[in-house]
Amino acid sequence: MKTIKLIVGVLASFTFTAAMAQQAPNVIGTWVGETNDAVIGVGSHYPGGKANEIRFLKEKVSYTFDRQENRVFSGIFIIQGRNIPIVGSFAGDLMSGAMADKDGVYSFKMVDGNKMSLCFATASVNPSNKASGPVADCHEVVRK
Repeated sequence: MKTIKLIVGVLASFTFTAAMAQQAPNVIGTWVGETNDAVIGVGSHYPGGKANEIRFLKEKVSYTFDRQENRVFSGIFIIQGRNIPIVGSFAGDLMSGAMADKDGVYSFKMVDGNKMSLCFATASVNPSNKASGPVADCHEVVRK
């Protein structure tokens, strides 16, 4: 019986150690894609609309992540020539997580080592632009 308990304890220790050694996927590099935006009104990234107008837009985007420490990372999001700092963190499954920039929050999931699926949403309205409104977007990006 003591031998069985010892074996179980050793196996449990190896399993715990292996789980602790897991690393988040490396996201360093430049990722590119095109958005699928549903927008109400106008905003800094979506000029040309009217207050309360619903529009469906596509914008070319890129994400360049230049820092990563296991589950957390940071970089620059580029849309319409604007460079926006962005930060992110992997969830415990090391395949999905959240990102945030000054405009809102993203959820993401790694499709494979070089493809990421992202969704962005914001319900906030820019106080200095009463015609701005919510945005919802899901898109994929691939590593260059």
